[in-house]
Amino acid sequence: MPNRRCLLLLSLALLAPADIALAAKVKVWAPHQQSNFDKAKFTEAVVTSEGVLRLSRQVKPLAAIDAANVWDLVEDAKGNVYAASGDEGKLFKITPEGKASVVYKSKDGHIFSLAAGPDGSIYAGTGPTGKLVRIAPDGTATLVADKLDAYIWSLAYDPATKSVYAGTGPKGKIYRLTAAGKTEVFYTTKQEHILCLAIGAKGAVYAGTDKGGLIYRIAPTGKGFVLYHANQPEVRALHVVGDAVYAGTSAPVARRGSGFGSGSGVKSGGPGASTPAPGENSLYRIAGDGAVRELYRDKTMILRIAQNNGKLIVATGMNGQLFEVNESTKEKTEIARLNVGQIHCLLQRKDGALILGTGDPGKLFILENHFAATGNVISEVLDTKIQSRWGAMSWKANAPTRTTVTVAVRSGNVADPDDTWSAWSVEESSPAQAKARAPLGRYLQFRVTLTSENPKATPEFRHFALRYQTVNQAPELTNLEVPDLETKDLENAKKLKIRWTATDPNDDDLTFDIYCKKAGWKDWVLLEENYDKKDYDWDTTAIPSGLYQIKIVATDRKDNSAQDAFSVERISAVVPVTHLAPNVTVKFVGFEDGKAIVEASATDPYVRLTEASFAVDGKRWTNVFPTDGLFDGKSETFRFRTDALRPGTHVLVLRVRNAAGTFGSADVVIRKD
Repeated sequence: MPNRRCLLLLSLALLAPADIALAAKVKVWAPHQQSNFDKAKFTEAVVTSEGVLRLSRQVKPLAAIDAANVWDLVEDAKGNVYAASGDEGKLFKITPEGKASVVYKSKDGHIFSLAAGPDGSIYAGTGPTGKLVRIAPDGTATLVADKLDAYIWSLAYDPATKSVYAGTGPKGKIYRLTAAGKTEVFYTTKQEHILCLAIGAKGAVYAGTDKGGLIYRIAPTGKGFVLYHANQPEVRALHVVGDAVYAGTSAPVARRGSGFGSGSGVKSGGPGASTPAPGENSLYRIAGDGAVRELYRDKTMILRIAQNNGKLIVATGMNGQLFEVNESTKEKTEIARLNVGQIHCLLQRKDGALILGTGDPGKLFILENHFAATGNVISEVLDTKIQSRWGAMSWKANAPTRTTVTVAVRSGNVADPDDTWSAWSVEESSPAQAKARAPLGRYLQFRVTLTSENPKATPEFRHFALRYQTVNQAPELTNLEVPDLETKDLENAKKLKIRWTATDPNDDDLTFDIYCKKAGWKDWVLLEENYDKKDYDWDTTAIPSGLYQIKIVATDRKDNSAQDAFSVERISAVVPVTHLAPNVTVKFVGFEDGKAIVEASATDPYVRLTEASFAVDGKRWTNVFPTDGLFDGKSETFRFRTDALRPGTHVLVLRVRNAAGTFGSADVVIRKD
């Protein structure tokens, strides 16, 4: 029976303030993986592929320039840095002292590519009219080639032959500017765009393409060879070290700002464990013997590859992330995250510094060889669906000397944190004793703060877990089905199928008590207790015939104390239980054309009648129908004729079935002279 205390507590829970909330099942929020931080906000902090939070490498501005995108960077022998830009086609020169100036402005909207000659000359490739321009050390600009297709995406200088190679599009050609100043087609592919070039040993030219994701190796003689067919349509980054070639893909994803080069589709094959999904990109290493390894795969566009302090550095879009890749372990570690859309280019300076050129907006940065002094990560918002109270927090930290890790939380009742949310709690520094000290609420965030007084060291944070309890709410019984014998016939009258639907706002495990009561009884009779399914086969053979109701009581006591548990109930419609056969009477009223005329009636105290048939002398059964033509009630009358009978004594049996599957019968003896 329903518990008055439980019903009273349900009413109080709806009216009472949050601080008297009841307990429910303890749940755990444990964002351990890198993907759990996709929606987090990072400030001077990064997350590794293993889900570890660290301080980012320190990044500082190099020089202020006015550009939407910095497409390429080179350095001359005197340490001057040149930055190719768009959308206004400016070439910037940044002196070693950090002074920036415009040394050339193209009539094209973009300078996409640069190459530095040994004499201090800078070569610039433009679009959309495909000009190749030489800027002398004194700043004089000379057009050395025009209309090299529409776009000169990439340039590479070969010191052995003193030649400049230009990768172009949309016809997929590579041009060569010889030492004598002659421009010629060096190699023609069946691709659309040559997005990147690199010079290898013995003057080999490597090219990454768009449309088919091919990587070419072309001998100085112009003989081409497809080194690798990538699983993605765009190969945008190449880096050659000895006989190893590193290639990064840039499969189309949702983009911001200016973007050039396109492709669609993903091909099968390749060295990875599976075919990349649309939008996934890979960093490949192609060894001198042609063996290919996929070093990592992620949904970031790989825009440039470099090496810094002996490690691979990968520049990406769309979130301005810079990664460091460990070749032996294949671990990808984010080392910096800029407040820009893309890191288009990297330049390893002769003094060891790494310069970053970005887009959306166009800026220049220096990656320093030490960590930020402080950084933080604000998690995505946890939605517990209903009011919750917060418990213990735990995490694992590696905090070298003079570094610290602390965690704070805040809560609220709207999905987007605003001024109605609580203030950040006190900073918790001990994972063994930490509590989430935030007010009751539906939503919660945590903030990890990392600090270091040692520029060469960073603390690390991993395996965060927060325990919480949702305010206990009563279960809901939304439906209770019993057989409706007014509309359906039973296949098995001995067992009645009972079904119900129940949910719990707290995701507590529910148990059910099942009762029955016959019309006229004062009390309910318990059929099952602590039942854990949502359907029940009710064996009616051991109860008397009559009209019954079923009551289901759902309770969350399995996950709550007796004082805190809630119970709710639902009572079914009336369902008849009958072991009685329909009462049948039959009467012979005469002959007509040799056929016996019979009149009969049938009644049932509980359920409707569904069918009738007769047999003469134990032979075949013949269906008959009520006098009004319809089986539509608990009482029916019949009038029917047999087939012509031969003289003698005959026995006619009439049987009638009810909706519960029970048959009643009667018989009559017919004599024909």
